[in-house]
Amino acid sequence: QTLTNDRLPSSVQFRVESALAGGDELVGHTKRDLMNYVTRLKMKDIEGGDASALLAILAKRQAEEADFFFRVEFGDEGRLTNVFWRNSMMKDDFTLYQDTAMFYTMYRLNRYDLICGAIVGINNHKSNVFFGFAFLFKENDETFDWLFTVFKEYGSEDCTSVVY
Repeated sequence: QTLTNDRLPSSVQFRVESALAGGDELVGHTKRDLMNYVTRLKMKDIEGGDASALLAILAKRQAEEADFFFRVEFGDEGRLTNVFWRNSMMKDDFTLYQDTAMFYTMYRLNRYDLICGAIVGINNHKSNVFFGFAFLFKENDETFDWLFTVFKEYGSEDCTSVVY
């Protein structure tokens, strides 16, 4: 758990454990077991007050700004796993510049090791504009399906041509 607390990636942790034990077969668990353990530890961090605080901030913004939109997804045991949000400017920019959109992930840059992602487009001045942001727990088909479905069906009502 010390290596996890130091926020080393699980692959690095396993290599350290393997070197200390004298080989992969002597570690006492598989790399997959370690990844599952680290995932459970991260979820325990998120289930504290931080998830509640985030939801309160998003709900407050939605109450104050008519076109502010967010959706969250909860995983096992009601734990927060995925979050998508966009404000009124992002919605307006999407309405104007939806010709091209790209999903860009800034891989695991935060305390909880969540994937921070942005849906980005290009305006008429060839500058980047944001259409939405997300925090995602996993980088898999199911998560991306959830994100793009939320973006297409709920986050951008004018969205008629998003294909993923």
